[in-house]
Amino acid sequence: MTVVRDGKLRAAGLRLGDAIVYDWGFHLDNRPYEQRSFVLLDDGFQINQPVLFPPEQQGWWYCDLVRVIDHENVVTVDDLWIDVIVGPGDHPYRVLDLDEYAMAVQDGALSVTEATEGLVRTQRFLDRRLNRRHDPQRSWPDFPPASITDLLHAVFPQDWSLIDAG
Repeated sequence: MTVVRDGKLRAAGLRLGDAIVYDWGFHLDNRPYEQRSFVLLDDGFQINQPVLFPPEQQGWWYCDLVRVIDHENVVTVDDLWIDVIVGPGDHPYRVLDLDEYAMAVQDGALSVTEATEGLVRTQRFLDRRLNRRHDPQRSWPDFPPASITDLLHAVFPQDWSLIDAG
């Protein structure tokens, strides 16, 4: 299957149930990097452990609210501004870029219906995966999600390319 990310990247992916994994690469300061990302179809979130996080945050997760268009063999994923950073269970998670999300609504990049749906999905993601009640163990209810366990180290064809904007 193929994942198209933000209309800029095309990558080979692997689907297992309600989750997709794909790898992609980039260069920064003349150094190549590879990143593995997971799309949680049921949540409408994309998650990864950024290779560029500082050493003290290696292993933490970056989660993006995304718009997913699923055509079975091709899945389009577009970032919708709201982000969540998730560290170990003894740290709080951080929700970021609500101001950018609000500006996207104000500027017409998101309709009120799309914005409402995105906020509902964000709250559902937080409640399902991260919000805990009276947990003395300080662990996440389902994070990283069980649905990606079999995909963390999946082997599949590594193939990605930038999409020509012209």
